[in-house]
Amino acid sequence: MTTKKPWGALEEYSSANALVRNIERSVKKITESYRSAHPQGAAPSSSDLESWQESLFELATFLVDAGLGQTSLFVEYRVDPGMNPIDVVIAGRHPSGNLSFAAIELKQWGSIHRPNLATPKGLCGACQDPEANRLCGDCATGMVFAPFYGKHKKHPAVQVHDNLIALRRHHSMFDNRYINIVGASYLHNLKDEDSQWISQVAPHPEIPTFTARQPDDLQKFLAANFAPGLGTEAAQALLKGRRSTALLTDDAGSIINGYSQFSLLENQLRAVNDIMGAVRGGPSAGAKRVFVISGRAGTGKSLVALDVLGRALRGGHQARFVSGGIASRDNFKRATRGHGRMFPTINQIADSVTADELDLIVCDEAHRLTHRPMQGSRKERPGETTVAAIVNRAKVPVFFIDGDQRIFPKEVWSPDVLRTEIQSLGAEVVPITLDRVLRAVGSATYDRWIQQFLAGAPIPWDAGDDHDPEPFKLSYAENATAMEDFLKEKNASGASARISAGMCWKWDDRSGTVPEVAPDETWARPWNAGDGRVPPGVPKRKFWATGEGGFNQVGCIHTAQGLEYEWGGVIIGPDLSWDNGKWEVHRAHVRSKARQIKQDADLLRSVRNAYGVLLSRSIRGTVIYSVDPSTRKLLADLGVPKI
Repeated sequence: MTTKKPWGALEEYSSANALVRNIERSVKKITESYRSAHPQGAAPSSSDLESWQESLFELATFLVDAGLGQTSLFVEYRVDPGMNPIDVVIAGRHPSGNLSFAAIELKQWGSIHRPNLATPKGLCGACQDPEANRLCGDCATGMVFAPFYGKHKKHPAVQVHDNLIALRRHHSMFDNRYINIVGASYLHNLKDEDSQWISQVAPHPEIPTFTARQPDDLQKFLAANFAPGLGTEAAQALLKGRRSTALLTDDAGSIINGYSQFSLLENQLRAVNDIMGAVRGGPSAGAKRVFVISGRAGTGKSLVALDVLGRALRGGHQARFVSGGIASRDNFKRATRGHGRMFPTINQIADSVTADELDLIVCDEAHRLTHRPMQGSRKERPGETTVAAIVNRAKVPVFFIDGDQRIFPKEVWSPDVLRTEIQSLGAEVVPITLDRVLRAVGSATYDRWIQQFLAGAPIPWDAGDDHDPEPFKLSYAENATAMEDFLKEKNASGASARISAGMCWKWDDRSGTVPEVAPDETWARPWNAGDGRVPPGVPKRKFWATGEGGFNQVGCIHTAQGLEYEWGGVIIGPDLSWDNGKWEVHRAHVRSKARQIKQDADLLRSVRNAYGVLLSRSIRGTVIYSVDPSTRKLLADLGVPKI
């Protein structure tokens, strides 16, 4: 299936001073950026050019005259294909010292009329009804009649409101309530006295509308939100603070080669800098330093691991990437063409590398390592532990771990056990914690909700409101068919979508074609295939999350862990139910190796961890379907919307 090429990001910006000094040069730069971002490389319209030459120049001049000429102005700002371009985003410093941003809607209107039923074009359906005798509330305050268009248009404040929602949706930086973000519209040609009513109608009271007759009011607005001084720091923050909607596997090659669209934040950057400092500095005078990077699902562990690997390789150092997860390692290996030998197995490291031969080994998903390297699929090799194999062979060993992702009995390395093993080898542990969520569009709301939900202390789902909507979309389904239909639309639109499930049904077939996952009487689908020969159109197990055709099979913990997709459906099977205000595990329905866990409390922990992994694979939205009616009722009671 082919999909239409989407808009690219449009992030052209200049200082107000530069725009005023040479508006023609600035318009040329904006035009070039527009062509580059346009799906077909088309040029902007004549009305766009006129707006940039006149409206943009007017705003920039006003900023310069107000002493704010060093603020940065982003023009036609758009960072997502589904985002309407914002005329101007002003970036600068607030009088309080914090970063400050303003979304400005520019209009060249010379006159404007109040909304009316006599010329209903552009009004809502109810107001266009010939029987209507008065405007509805939304049209009365949210619409204006534009005589030059011959129809009603949105009040500029409504457009600004939509733009502010878009900025919050696509930028995690605005989750920080200390960053100032406001909006306004500026109708610099609107001098007609009979049209001044527009600034007195406020569909969103926090968003003012300024006309040519209100220069003092506009100046006060700008002075309240911006201070003199460079706007470059705010501009850089806007360029870097975008929520990630890219898939890590798609970008792995770019990360290794040093031109990724992912931005490192806070402790992620600290981890990279500290590790690379150790790599460049060579062996320490004292005990060998071993980095242990811990963090929950979605906090960027694999991103940091790939970033460090790439920096080390580009710096001429001998570095390797190993992982406790076969699927994620092989997906990264496939995505980084030309670097395949940098992704060996633990056995290859143990057999072919001598002590301290490598400058760096990064071990992703250390929580999935067995006690010792495996000999076949069932038996561990005698000799050193997997941790020792890595520590002994690298001058700088690095482990990435999440204790809450341990599922099976052979996954023995908790953070505490890992730390003890490293110390027993005579090495020093250097701990770093990643606490900033990257996956799920950086949604701290969803991250906390999952933790509380699975811990048995569920909290209501807070989807926000029109003013400040939650960017991650959570919902539940009453049956598997509804879930599949919803996700099928996402998949057909070009977004990656997958359905995963708890391991509650037998996996007898390895072809990915026999329907074995049967949560409902009328719905059954095949598990993911094995890693042997598979039919055309069916990806092998390790590529289920990323390969063509993966939507047609149901994935499990083995194929989903360590990977991600845009939209995910999670089937909670009969192994876990919400009974009398707490989670209950049902051993008879556990079909995985977790059944070997003897204590029910430990089995419950394992099953909840498994669902925690499945629920944290999506970067845009998750749909939950539980076969247990009481769990579905819990979701409804928590305010999770039903699809």
